[in-house]
Amino acid sequence: MKIFIFAVLLAILPAANTLADTPGKSVPPKNGMIKVAIVLSEHATVIDFAGPWEVFQDTSIDDGHGHDIAPFELYTVASTKAPVHTEGSNRPGMTITPDYSFADAPTPDIVVVGAQSGGAVLSEWLQKIHADNKLIMSVCTGAFKLAQAGLLNGKQATTHHWYFGNFAREFPQVKLVRQVRYVQADPITFSAGGLSSGIDLSLHIVADYFGPTVAQQTADFMEYQGTGWKSNQGISELTTPVKRQDFVGKLAPDSTIVLHMVKRGASPSFNTDIPAQKVAGIATTVKSDGDKVSIAFAITGHPATFNGLMNRDNGEATGTFVQDGKSYPLTLTSQPIRQ
Repeated sequence: MKIFIFAVLLAILPAANTLADTPGKSVPPKNGMIKVAIVLSEHATVIDFAGPWEVFQDTSIDDGHGHDIAPFELYTVASTKAPVHTEGSNRPGMTITPDYSFADAPTPDIVVVGAQSGGAVLSEWLQKIHADNKLIMSVCTGAFKLAQAGLLNGKQATTHHWYFGNFAREFPQVKLVRQVRYVQADPITFSAGGLSSGIDLSLHIVADYFGPTVAQQTADFMEYQGTGWKSNQGISELTTPVKRQDFVGKLAPDSTIVLHMVKRGASPSFNTDIPAQKVAGIATTVKSDGDKVSIAFAITGHPATFNGLMNRDNGEATGTFVQDGKSYPLTLTSQPIRQ
């Protein structure tokens, strides 16, 4: 059983690195507890924040007098203190009431950002925390939130392997790193891969503060046998399922358009054939906002667009195709998915 003795913690933490067999690079704050803020918003993925929470919660250090001291203080923070729902299976997930809002949260030493819906307020808060030189770590698609805040520009990062294509397309200014459990972008910014990778990154941070023996002790207490936090090297790229689907429509009685989608994990790519125009494999960009769909076709000399609405019940997108100043009604109908 851990004994929480704050007075003792204040006395030992400034020299905490001397307790470890290998000194860490991070220095605990002189005012005592290392504050860890877990960021929450709608659709937060549970293991992304629960994994790091468990690592920091289970870390303990010896005060030199036979007492185990918990050096991390954890709390949740969100844009408001209104309850949020995690991801669920076919329904909203668990309900969590954040401890603080961004406006009144204690200044953290470590921030954990897992996969979640996020928002503009989150970007602003992350920029402020980064400017204060505090450590920020993302887990899974939480890397998108760090990139949206501009914290990864010109730096390295990783994310869940299903979303590599989306991340590379949305953030070309960030160097995507594959086949790793986590990446250090700069001295205070880290990103982990998907889901359980957040546990490895958290253990790596514990080792950075207190040395590998304390981190191993934490992993053993958790009965966690992953070793990615130790080396982060030679990790095989995971298999990503590939699905193919076509969307077919008529521009005119004798003109068919076929939109091809190849989806690797959660990352789709598109190209288009219009045989009547003698073009094939046209680079195509598809964007969606709710039921609204917009498509841009990069046809040399004759670029075209489509704007319409997606009916998810029957898999049809109905709208208007525009090319060379002319408009055509167009309905794209989904065909069976191919593996």
